[in-house]
Amino acid sequence: MDKKPRASARGGLHITSLDSIRPLVAQAPSEAKRKRSIKYVDVRVQITEGVGSWSEDGAPKASSQDWGFSLGVRVIAAKGIAASGYYGRLLGVSDFLHFPQVLLSAIDAASQRALANSLHKERFAQLMPLGQSVTPTELARIDIHQAIVEAVFAIDPRNITPDFFSNFVCEAGLRAKRSHPSIKKVEVSASSVISRQLFSSSEGAFIDQSSCSTGGTVFVLAQNASGNRPVDLYHHTGNQLGFEALSLGKNAHKMTLSQFARQIADEANTLSEAKPAPSKDKPVVVVLDPDLVALFAHEIIGHPAELDRAIKMETGYAGRSWFFTDLQKSMVGKKIGSPLLTAFSDPTLRGGYGHYLYDDEGTPAKRVYHINKGIFQDFLNSRQTAAIVGAAPNGHYKANDASVVPLIRMSVSAIAPGKSNPASIISDVEHGYYCVGHRIPSISESRENFQIAPRLIYEIRHGRLGRVFRDGRVTANSKDFFNSIDAVGSDFTIFPIPNCGKGQPMQAKQVGNGGPTIRAQAMIARGV
Repeated sequence: MDKKPRASARGGLHITSLDSIRPLVAQAPSEAKRKRSIKYVDVRVQITEGVGSWSEDGAPKASSQDWGFSLGVRVIAAKGIAASGYYGRLLGVSDFLHFPQVLLSAIDAASQRALANSLHKERFAQLMPLGQSVTPTELARIDIHQAIVEAVFAIDPRNITPDFFSNFVCEAGLRAKRSHPSIKKVEVSASSVISRQLFSSSEGAFIDQSSCSTGGTVFVLAQNASGNRPVDLYHHTGNQLGFEALSLGKNAHKMTLSQFARQIADEANTLSEAKPAPSKDKPVVVVLDPDLVALFAHEIIGHPAELDRAIKMETGYAGRSWFFTDLQKSMVGKKIGSPLLTAFSDPTLRGGYGHYLYDDEGTPAKRVYHINKGIFQDFLNSRQTAAIVGAAPNGHYKANDASVVPLIRMSVSAIAPGKSNPASIISDVEHGYYCVGHRIPSISESRENFQIAPRLIYEIRHGRLGRVFRDGRVTANSKDFFNSIDAVGSDFTIFPIPNCGKGQPMQAKQVGNGGPTIRAQAMIARGV
């Protein structure tokens, strides 16, 4: 490379700083493969810039404007039984100024680890009968692309000052705090970031991909004058856009952050006067709103549809999958739900988080149908797991930043819309419950049964909404619940999920989840 890497005159690093090391990153994997006994190399380099603030009861608690710089390398050794080696680091300005040496050192470290793992595989393969389980690390073939993907935004996060952002967040918190006497505490946090990642592989792929993400989380604690048990609610809104996601209401909720905080405060105030949900130990009619259905798509379909989880690579930490016992016994091709139920993951969709055009090994994004008209079809995968089961890679191998190992992750995972009018789905119910929004779920480790708490539960009588209850939980066997679906609405919405956790160490990733109004049958667990 002719030019040395340069840091910004404004101090620190910026996504444009990657321009000066772009040629080096593009060439490094192919050059490394030619010089070493390795089968494959890929390199990820990422810079993120952003601003964030946190307020409590409308008063500022913290604000920051920062950047991050990370590097990750994967190598598959060509000697012995093929195995992978990873190396990742969080970097600083001095590393950027000496990036050619830093990158070479990283490739060396990943190569040594790959070779050590390869030799260890060879030794383990000699131990019978366990040695029969040792197989070479293979990557399923993909189309190789060179592409530039620009971030989409109207208001650049880099132009938002910490003071301005803090005032914006405080205003939202203050509006919620003053909305009702019952509101005892309000916390509002928000961030707006822009990120750029370079991906290069020894197969010739080179992806220069950028994205924006802006979101805010609201926590509200309420208690009525009678001293009833306090109500605590929290919820998140945002979008894969610039600051306009919160300042102009360009999000799934179609609200500014201030309006959204007020809505959560209104809900908390309503629930502070509500009675606990009734206990129903036999299935009753339940109508779930799109916000709650999005969580069902996440927890009961999305996570168990991750192929690394299904083939037991995540069992010790995350759990297993009710879709898959082993290669001879799975739900693939079998009926697991009503013919009205279709579910998919699609990174090309916008509206929440989870949008991208290439994953972190250069695989083009595509829609994956998990369930099609009630029949289970396919899993999310990586190139390595696709090779294990003989499938085509579908572009769902993602990491929080370049320094950590990618995992199979949801993108925009959703239950598809139907044709029913959402209002009719409720009005056709003689007696049942309308469940709105979501709180923390309780799911079995294989996801075959669940307890999921809505924020509000309304009683339905003669097709109309009546009393509202608090602290109830919808509970059922997953397969029985999906088979009981008898109406799917046309009101499809994608919601932002800010903190999907997976991996060890934990990677809390932003994903999108969506769905329409649906009607099914489940039990109601009584609130406390």
